[in-house]
Amino acid sequence: MKKSNVTDTELLGDLFYGAAQTVGGSRLADDELISVASDTFKERHFCVVRHWMLLDVLPPPSIEQDIKAQGLETTILFAPLMVFDNQNKHRPGESVLSGYQRGLDGCIFESKDTLYILAGRGARKHVSLPAVAALHEYLSGPVK
Repeated sequence: MKKSNVTDTELLGDLFYGAAQTVGGSRLADDELISVASDTFKERHFCVVRHWMLLDVLPPPSIEQDIKAQGLETTILFAPLMVFDNQNKHRPGESVLSGYQRGLDGCIFESKDTLYILAGRGARKHVSLPAVAALHEYLSGPVK
């Protein structure tokens, strides 16, 4: 029997279009979220994102131990629509892929260095480490 190789296209197809659990974020309008977050998180880097997806990564045990030893969880955030970034590291309309999760409180996802305000409805699903690598490569675009 021939061993099949999963391609990046297949991994991304499942990530983007495969089954996922629907999750609710903030119901506030973008301008309200930006105003509240600006007042609340004056000293923090924060972003408001829409159409987001929480990706529960399934790494090998040794990598999972390294991540957890840093006080992080094996969940990352993918958001194809950046609404606002208070430090202008990302432009509106850009996609963003976070680092591993430090915390999740309601509609606020915290990575090591950024708070993400999850606006509107999103999704949550389990993904493989190769799927995350394919997504990262896809977002990075061709090497120039």
